[in-house]
Amino acid sequence: MRDINSTETKNWKSTSVWIRGLFMILFGFIGGFARFMVTLIAVFQFFSLLITGNPNAALKLFGQSLNNYIYQINDFLTVNSDRYPFPLSGWPDDKSAYKYSSRDL
Repeated sequence: MRDINSTETKNWKSTSVWIRGLFMILFGFIGGFARFMVTLIAVFQFFSLLITGNPNAALKLFGQSLNNYIYQINDFLTVNSDRYPFPLSGWPDDKSAYKYSSRDL
């Protein structure tokens, strides 16, 4: 049984928890901007389809890596990962980070 007057650091006094909280706020704003960028890519891809009949290949790859970045941010914000997203780690590749299974349908 723990003593109420123990000298253990309380969670709300922990510097690392407060630093993570600040990064959560920062990455929350970055995630909002990244989601706005996905919207811009979608609009541009739509007009590319209208004009050329084909999507822009470079934007498809960037859009996929941007989706993976948003996934990393959401993982961090929901405390499912302790890994800090870009720019504190590498930019995600353009391979899908989330794998669908038959249970997802």
